[in-house]
Amino acid sequence: MVIRKGLKKLPIDRARAGDSSIPISVIIAAKNEAANLQKNLGFIQNQNYQDFEIVLVNDNSSDETHSVMTDFAARDERIRVLSLDDSLSGKKEALKAGIDAANYERLVFTDADCQVEAEWLSGFADAFDRGGDFVIGYGAYRLNDSWFSSMYSFDAFRSAMLYFSAAANGLPYMCVGRSMGYTRSLFQNSEGFASYAHIESGSDDLFLQSVKDSAHIEMIPAAVSYSEPPTSFGRWLIQRKRHLGAGIHYPKSVLALLIIYEGSNILLPIILVLLLMSENQFLSLFSIAIILRVTLFYLNTQTFSRLVKSNDDLSQLWWTEYPMSWLNALISMNIGLKKKEAWTTRR
Repeated sequence: MVIRKGLKKLPIDRARAGDSSIPISVIIAAKNEAANLQKNLGFIQNQNYQDFEIVLVNDNSSDETHSVMTDFAARDERIRVLSLDDSLSGKKEALKAGIDAANYERLVFTDADCQVEAEWLSGFADAFDRGGDFVIGYGAYRLNDSWFSSMYSFDAFRSAMLYFSAAANGLPYMCVGRSMGYTRSLFQNSEGFASYAHIESGSDDLFLQSVKDSAHIEMIPAAVSYSEPPTSFGRWLIQRKRHLGAGIHYPKSVLALLIIYEGSNILLPIILVLLLMSENQFLSLFSIAIILRVTLFYLNTQTFSRLVKSNDDLSQLWWTEYPMSWLNALISMNIGLKKKEAWTTRR
């Protein structure tokens, strides 16, 4: 019910208004992303929003990333290219370089492997226009024919549903660097990434944690970026380790709520099986409670699907919630959460 309450506070169609005209800097940090830049940068260029620049930051790439960037810049005066000094490396350093070099106060971030619709930037502009200095968008994974990749795509959908709802209820705890924005003043007036510079991930959600008490946070679930899901279990593990590695640094109150939520997904089926085996008198009542919970979760996924207006209806995979909770729990117990991982699966 708490999730549903939060979802009802999120307005539909915020990313479609496009009435703002404030200038925006789009920042993309990339390492060995030549192919993805070649494939996806055009989606940023072809926004129906007019007043923006694109700041591309090359993080010591060993492929053709820099030449691809400069080729785009030669054909589009809105694009500027930076390269990190050899003494610097990592996504946080690349993002900081892009922030320092940006011409405009409002900053929007995405990744080289993301595709966006023409209205994407308009949604951020409208959110900034409403006074937002931190804007949470939605980073989706495309739905494909692989059952495993589809489950991963839905897990990201479910995660977004939870963090959008929590933010709407006054408890912002997560966002994704594939679709987010904030003002340069917010970054400069805070510690930036300094307090968690030793953590490979966290340039998105941990920064949100550090400024949430002082920031005016806006949410635009319809501002969607699309990435391809990992195609192998190994790549999925790398991404999961990185995400969980940042998650252990969330406030204890947020961690407690997430553990309760995921724990209930794990325990409810176990309790149901035990009651079935023992023919317990509470079996009927507990069965009704589970049916109501599953029904409510299904309705929440339908609501969130309408809010994000995604090209892929991931809500149809609502039934994978319990298997993914089990899988996430097993990974959390068996991987070294504090082991450093590269900030991209291709690094």
